[in-house]
Amino acid sequence: MGSESGKECILRGIPAAHGIAIGRVHLITYNEPEVLPRKLAPAEVPEELARFNAAVEQTKGAIERSRERALDIAGIAVGKIFDAHLLILGDTVFQDQVRGRIAREQFDAEYIIYDSFAQMIELISRSAGEVFRERAADLRDVRARLLRHLRGEGDLIPDHPTHEVVLVAEDLSPTQALNLDRKLVHGIATDIGGLTSHTAILARSLDIPTVVGIGDISARVHNGDAIILNGNSGKVIVHPQKATLAEYESKRERFRGFQRMLEDIRTQPAMTTDGREILLWGNIELPREAELVMSHGGTGVGLFRSEFLFLTRETTPTEDEQFGIYDKAAELMAPYPVVIRTFDLGGDKYHAGINIRDEKNPFLGYRALRVSLSRRDLFRSQLRAILRASARENVMVMFPFVSGLEELREAKVVLEEAKQELQHRKLAFDPDIRVGIMVEIPSAAVFADRLAEECDFLSIGTNDLIQYTVAADRANEQVAGYYRSFHPAVLRMIEMTVKAGEKRNVHVGLCGELGGTPAAVPLLVGLGMTELSMTSSMIPEIKKIIRSLSYEECKRMTRKAMKMGTSHEIQQYMQGELKKRFADLPIWF
Repeated sequence: MGSESGKECILRGIPAAHGIAIGRVHLITYNEPEVLPRKLAPAEVPEELARFNAAVEQTKGAIERSRERALDIAGIAVGKIFDAHLLILGDTVFQDQVRGRIAREQFDAEYIIYDSFAQMIELISRSAGEVFRERAADLRDVRARLLRHLRGEGDLIPDHPTHEVVLVAEDLSPTQALNLDRKLVHGIATDIGGLTSHTAILARSLDIPTVVGIGDISARVHNGDAIILNGNSGKVIVHPQKATLAEYESKRERFRGFQRMLEDIRTQPAMTTDGREILLWGNIELPREAELVMSHGGTGVGLFRSEFLFLTRETTPTEDEQFGIYDKAAELMAPYPVVIRTFDLGGDKYHAGINIRDEKNPFLGYRALRVSLSRRDLFRSQLRAILRASARENVMVMFPFVSGLEELREAKVVLEEAKQELQHRKLAFDPDIRVGIMVEIPSAAVFADRLAEECDFLSIGTNDLIQYTVAADRANEQVAGYYRSFHPAVLRMIEMTVKAGEKRNVHVGLCGELGGTPAAVPLLVGLGMTELSMTSSMIPEIKKIIRSLSYEECKRMTRKAMKMGTSHEIQQYMQGELKKRFADLPIWF
């Protein structure tokens, strides 16, 4: 399949989902056509309003089905995309505006909808940054679905491939991405997008090799062009020559061999060559994800994000509903442990049943344990549910956003109250349930030795610890360059926490994204970490690294890295050490 026409062209983008795809281009150039106004007779207005109302209900049902499918295949991160779509569609102000314009201007619903969305999209598109691009994409997606239902087309997606291809587009809408057939779509390349874009998130969930943010690839290719896509490096080659094709066919086979090798070590312990075992656990949001942790070779759940129960519904979940969820996760994971974090609401996560006022700086405001301690009715209900699940004897409870002993002691008082209530109801639970805290605020890391005296384990949440240590909001693109995972101060915070745990004989784990970052693993092991919790799909790769290194090697690398002065120096050094030791592996470089 070498280049039949055109000169070999190499493009580069952001590697968003691992793997190598070789095939023919299927170009999606679909744009919502401009809708021209159709004048209504006054007598037609009531029927047009009814048609709009029916289309809203049909579209709502279609989005809800997409949301359920997204939750099923990818969890809450992807499901939240369609939660946003439901909020857009369900905006009563917007709906009333459309109805008012239909009645007042007497134009058809298609035109009024198209024009109303166009005004919002234009306003948002003036703002820079990926967050605003994604919001505009959400609006376009909802508009397209609503217009299709008005026309009686249902959820038919234009331009979807019917044969094996590499998909190329300016971008994919969430609906388009969710409905891709993995058997037909071998790879995805887009002009725009980043690691957190809708397309990237969905592609990783669907396990489709993907490169995003390439620039103008959709303008450079035609249907049927030969193409190679490397989701490991971000390289895309159009019109590959025969020699290039042969090279990448070999790389693809090596990658597949690498995947088979990871499968072969799935059931093996994550043990260094000199016998130090590192527990590899998974982060989950849904009970069924516990099965994924085990299928990838994980031996526990280090972080069950319980707030999904609040974020996926408008009503507050009952104790029994929560118990059913927690108990299912404990059952699926048994005999391995499940650490349930009490709900972490606030910041960028809100629930209709909990009054969280607008705040100028919500990440430093009313969130997580602070919400729980002010809403003790909800907190006790959740703790009772967790305690009831602990009857299986593999459940632990963890409090988020602890800054000092005051919150920890107060939370433990509420836990004791919940225990007494269950005793009064004669319901079974583990009276010795292990209690831990998240170390994600610098004050908790600095004070870890004292906190460790009053809890059973510590779990370092690096995502928040980084942003609070370097004062850079991880969701703010303007300061993204300051959010440095390998910052020396962050590493000192981690080292301080590990030493505090060792001093008090308290287990210390890590459940942030850093634990699933290959270049960070030898560094974390060298710092003394004995448990890393991560996205379950990363467990096999991290296990391979650990099984290929000795603890002494990791300590030597760490001693050298900790003497360096900048995050860039540390990251480059660790990546270089990994490359020297794994030069034959096709995935990290």
